Amino acid sequence: MREDQIRTRIAELRDSIDFVGAELRNIDDAAGDRSLNDDETKRWQDGEDAIDAYRSELADLERRQQIVEQFKAGRISGDRGDQSTRESFNFHRGVDDALTLASDRSATTTQLSDGLLRSIDGRDVDDTQVRTLLKRHRYDTSWTRNLLARSSDAYAEAWQKYILGHEASMSQEQRTALSIGTNANGGFLVPTHLDPTVILTNDGSTNAVRRIARVVTLTEGNVWNGVTSAGVTASWDGELVEVSDDSPTFGNPSITCVRAQSLVQASIEAFQDINGLASDVMMMFADARDRLEGAAHCTGSGSGQPTGIFTALDANTNVEVTSTTAATIGLVDLQAIRSGVGQRWRNNGTWLTNPTWADAIRALGSALGASFSVYLPEGNAERWLGRPVIETDDAPETVTTTVADNRVVFGDFSNYVIVDKPGGTSIEFIPHMFNSANVLPDGRRAWYMNFRSGADSVNDVAFRLLQDKTSA
Repeated sequence: MREDQIRTRIAELRDSIDFVGAELRNIDDAAGDRSLNDDETKRWQDGEDAIDAYRSELADLERRQQIVEQFKAGRISGDRGDQSTRESFNFHRGVDDALTLASDRSATTTQLSDGLLRSIDGRDVDDTQVRTLLKRHRYDTSWTRNLLARSSDAYAEAWQKYILGHEASMSQEQRTALSIGTNANGGFLVPTHLDPTVILTNDGSTNAVRRIARVVTLTEGNVWNGVTSAGVTASWDGELVEVSDDSPTFGNPSITCVRAQSLVQASIEAFQDINGLASDVMMMFADARDRLEGAAHCTGSGSGQPTGIFTALDANTNVEVTSTTAATIGLVDLQAIRSGVGQRWRNNGTWLTNPTWADAIRALGSALGASFSVYLPEGNAERWLGRPVIETDDAPETVTTTVADNRVVFGDFSNYVIVDKPGGTSIEFIPHMFNSANVLPDGRRAWYMNFRSGADSVNDVAFRLLQDKTSA
């Protein structure tokens, strides 16, 4: 087979793997919580068999392609059977061996990215999110290698034993794999397919702002630096009239990632009796992170935690709009905050509010509508004045008479930035907890999780905040 034919066939195989993988996900989505029926089971097995066959052929062709490239570069001799050649392509014998591929320093960025996507195939991970991260950081090979290594079966098995206190039963391969995920504090980074930052895109998330905000990622450092500008202006000028200097003024917003942590305790008996305890704990950690961030992205103080969108706008009097009547939200108020947002952001705007105020706005209908704006058995309106509405209990609902309480935000949420450090969630296993009475063990073990994240508005004028008029 010629070199061009090899490349063509490799592309076809990868497309076939993606296509069959999508079919398997469709089968799983259609089944939902129920077990697969006989027809679905057969289609699933046929799909898995097809993927295995495609991968086997792909591994062989990639090995052949790599040998051709090495020959053309003059880096190996003509003896394809010599020991050095076999070792240099060792990872191709097991294309799914993520750990081996990650340790091969000659592997290209494309090979590392493809290896990571193959390693998470079949796991409960949204590969769209992973592809986005890889595209964004495709040239950060050290970060990609680390994610790839932590997606290997050896690492996942070692990590599982570590957090259950079964380190003594690790094989040498597992110990070597686990050492890859050791962080500066001695904890161990979670396997890629369990990392909340990588998989935090599920539809059940209560973190409403994350779904509409601009999410950026850091693989190095702890501070994200951006650039903002009002843009370049233009003018109508007469013939031979000197042009004005229309250079824009640039802003340099920065967002610092701050640390969050959580601790889960369990009795030794629970360790012995509960199957899948480690996976359950990771699920709880992911849910805890989701809820913690959900609140911070709305009302976080910005001191030792992310700055919430309501907090950021409340500090800028230029974007605040006071309601016409105290303790009341009227149509005129919604129109005021909508029109207050510039056109360039208004057409991409989204409403964010607490369900309490969404319920109040529902009652703005006329008498002909029996005092409600939509059919009563239905839920609240999904759009106000033509733009989508997001309701979340994390948004403020405080009612006072002396303070201008925050009610509703409207604006373009691409100007609210959430900064993640993907692959940075660390878990430490604590084999014995000590009772506070006499500082002696009491039969409890624990897991300690920590991660870093940040968030803030980088352009307040892209929003407007409706505040309640005080009656004082």
